[in-house]
Amino acid sequence: MAVIALTSARGAPGVTTTALALTMCWPRPVLLIEADMSGSSSILAGYLGGARPHDKGLVDLAVAHRAGRLFDGLRGASIDLPGGKKWLLPALATPLQAASLRPVWEPLAAILSGLEAQGMDVIVDAGRLGTEHAPQPLLRSADVAALVTRSTLPAISATRARARVMADDLSQQGTGSDGLGLIVVGEGMPYSAAEIAGAVDLPVLASISWDAVHAEAYSLGATTRKLDSSALTRSTTAAAGALRQLAADRRARLAPGALLHQNGRAHA
Repeated sequence: MAVIALTSARGAPGVTTTALALTMCWPRPVLLIEADMSGSSSILAGYLGGARPHDKGLVDLAVAHRAGRLFDGLRGASIDLPGGKKWLLPALATPLQAASLRPVWEPLAAILSGLEAQGMDVIVDAGRLGTEHAPQPLLRSADVAALVTRSTLPAISATRARARVMADDLSQQGTGSDGLGLIVVGEGMPYSAAEIAGAVDLPVLASISWDAVHAEAYSLGATTRKLDSSALTRSTTAAAGALRQLAADRRARLAPGALLHQNGRAHA
């Protein structure tokens, strides 16, 4: 069971496209939350081609929370995605709604962490770090928090500037920084994963192939040939496996009683 939160330091490195691609490649039931506070749903307008009205989504959780029905509100505000057992909680319709979510993030984080009882994983598109009313509690409570970056020098520089701040925040107010790492989009264009990891001082958890043609299937809802066998799908499937394994390892290590059990074995 896993809660995976994706964010970025700046610009548009492909957080939403990566989050959606991971969702569509995910091997278990999964909920994708568009928690980018910039407003409007890129997935409704792009991947789903505007075929679904933006009549439910993240803002409904504020109403549900005030009524003491946040869990039911989460279910009611989510819509089905193609492929079966995949759901989307659409983003805010406008950034003016962002302030209403401030009291929701903490209790929502607790609900998401407990969705393993429902047999469901969660992927959070947290947008860009540092935005007003950002869903910081979702990042702090996630099993894996990943900074998505391109492999260009400006992207690496921006990610490096944010990485230490984020690591400190997770250590002080979250579950620890050992679940923090990088997802590199377009490794080798021009820098390698090893070079990026060294520069940012964070591990590269996964690399997503730069595949602009097939990426449009997710960003624009384009019909593309051989998506299932594309470099994008192959790399995203591998990324999903790596992220799920890291999440499982952290959950096992942080489970109640796990540390006591380890200490008991150490002194046996």
